[in-house]
Formats: sequence, C-alpha cells, structure tokens
Amino acid sequence: MSGTIALLGATGGVGRHALAHLLAWTVDTVRAGSRDARRVPTDDPRVRACPVDLTDQGSLDVFCAGCHTVVNCAGPAVTVGDTVARAAARAGAAYVDAAGDDGLYRAVAALPGAADRVAVVSAGMMPGLSGLLPAYLAGQVPDARRMAGWVGGRDGFTPGAARDFLAVGDGGYGEPLAAWRDGARRSRTLTARAGVAVPFFDEPVLLQPYLSTETERLAGRLGLAEADWWSAFAGSRVPAALADGARRATDGPDGLADAARALCRAAELDAFGRPRYQVLVVELAGPTGSRVLACRGVGANALTGAAVAIGAVAAAAGDLRPGVHHLAEAVDPGWAVDRLRASPAVTALHVEDGPLDRYEPIEEGVA
Repeated sequence: MSGTIALLGATGGVGRHALAHLLAWTVDTVRAGSRDARRVPTDDPRVRACPVDLTDQGSLDVFCAGCHTVVNCAGPAVTVGDTVARAAARAGAAYVDAAGDDGLYRAVAALPGAADRVAVVSAGMMPGLSGLLPAYLAGQVPDARRMAGWVGGRDGFTPGAARDFLAVGDGGYGEPLAAWRDGARRSRTLTARAGVAVPFFDEPVLLQPYLSTETERLAGRLGLAEADWWSAFAGSRVPAALADGARRATDGPDGLADAARALCRAAELDAFGRPRYQVLVVELAGPTGSRVLACRGVGANALTGAAVAIGAVAAAAGDLRPGVHHLAEAVDPGWAVDRLRASPAVTALHVEDGPLDRYEPIEEGVA
C-alpha cells in the first residue's frame, strides 16, 4: 500500500494497539499523533511522532495534511463526534474511526464530497468485530435462521471507554432488553440473567441483553428469524457500577464523568489478581445444522486496536469502494479473520460444529 496513515490517539489505550498492528501489517509510514508526542514509541523508522490537539482545528489540519488515510483512536467518542472526520475531509483523506455507529455514520455521510471518499466507522470490538465475526460464520451456515452472540469477560476500562460505554444507551446504538424476532426489533423481549455458565468463558457471568443496530442490520441481511445478543460481565462490582452509572449519567456531563470514574475503579477491583480477557462467541443455526465461533482476546483495547487497523489497512490499500461504511459491512470477512488469527490481540479463534450446549461450560474455580 502507498501513502501515510495518520493515527490520532496513538498513545491511548486503543491507539497503541492499533499502531502495533499497523506496523506488523507492513504499512509504509504512520504519522503517530498524540497531545504529548514524546510518549510515542519511535524505535521503528516508519513512525513519525507528531504533537496534535484535536480541540484545535489548525493543529488537526496540519496533522492530517498530505496523508492518505486518517485513523481516529482518540476519545471519548461522545465528545469527539465527527471532529476528526471533518479534518480528514478537509485534507481529502480516507477516514477510519474505532468508534461510532448510526449517528457518526450520518454525520460523516453528510460531509461535502463524502460519496467520493472512503470512510469506515464502527471499527472496534463492538460494534465492529461483533458484526464481522458473525458475517464470517454466516459463510459456513448459508441457511441460518437463528443467531445468538455473547461478548465480554473480565477487563478494565479507560476513562474515555467508560464514558462511551455508559452513554451507549442514549447514543442510538441499540436497545437494552430487545431482541430480533421475525424481521424486526422487539422491545423488552429478554431479561438480565446472573451467574450463567456460558461455554468458552472462564467463569459464570452476568448476562445483559442488548440488541445493537449493527446486529439488526446483520440479521436483516441474513434473513434471520431470531437474533439475541448478550453482554457478559464477570465479577460483581462492574454490574453494580453500571446500574448506578445509568442513573448518575443522567445528571449531565459531571454526572457522566463521575460515573465513568466509578466504573473504572469497579473494573480494576474486579480484575485485581485475575487474568484479564475478552471473549466473543457466536452461534448460527439453520435447518441443516449449526456452527459456533469463539474468539478470545487479551482485552477490549487490544481487540479494538486490531479491528481499527484492519479497517485502516483495507482503506489504505484501496480495497474499499468510495462512500461511508460500517467495518463489518465493508471488508471481506475471510480476509479480516485471517488478520485476526495472526494478531497478538487474539489468543484463540476457532469455529466448531454446534450446537453450543454440546460444549461444557467452565465451572467456577476451574482454570
């Protein structure tokens, strides 16, 4: 591929993983942007450390100028919005964002000349891999009628990620407790369940149903009759912090910031002295059988860094058609899964015959 990739947020929780993946996947040059450029690792000659302030339009324009592709890993997404996308558009560059869904998609699509440039949003773990991995599995179950998915584990939060996670209920990403039934979203179909043993997870987890717009689009494309999706949380403090955070987040920016700090503390306490992990499990079933995909990663930041790098490599290589896309609907699933199998963020990725309940859940206390 040719041209420079400009990576904003290169020293953050997601950005440092994205940078490592881009370098491993042999990009030409990465302009690594951070408010403090001294923190950017520059032991690779392809990395150019650049100071950049995304709140300063002039600084952002200088950072984006002359680049082929601009990649945004800065957050929180609820405050960044389409700021970086507008700078990429002014520079005439392709754009890839680790965050965003329908709202950011609409904002980027409304920019002048959007139909003539490549832009990819929703290039994270969820949304992103949570749509891409089921799309890959669908190639092995062409008659699929039902889907169930689980994502989560025991992990930490960065402050920005915590704010985005708490704001997701109001961001147009989807609906809690909803499910896909007979071609449409059905509200209040499912309920939260505690202490559930799910195969491929290390321990019993709290399951909270959440139907994202990404899952809705996938279910519609595949013609599914049913689709359930669950967020899985190990430990007791994060669920309690989420319940309290939903209330505090309604108190405005200060309440959201306080709730985000509390969520970060809860996640650290739940993860203390325990292995950190993230798991995505998907089952697709049809009249002729079912298949199960299980992907295990070292953490949400690392998996998101891998996902956004997949989008950036595809954009920089010229493999995507002009226009605005969601990652899961833009790149070839087989190509993306091959990348993930070679990623240091992924410790296991395999596809097995279903049904899921043929696999023994890991009992609590068993390593």
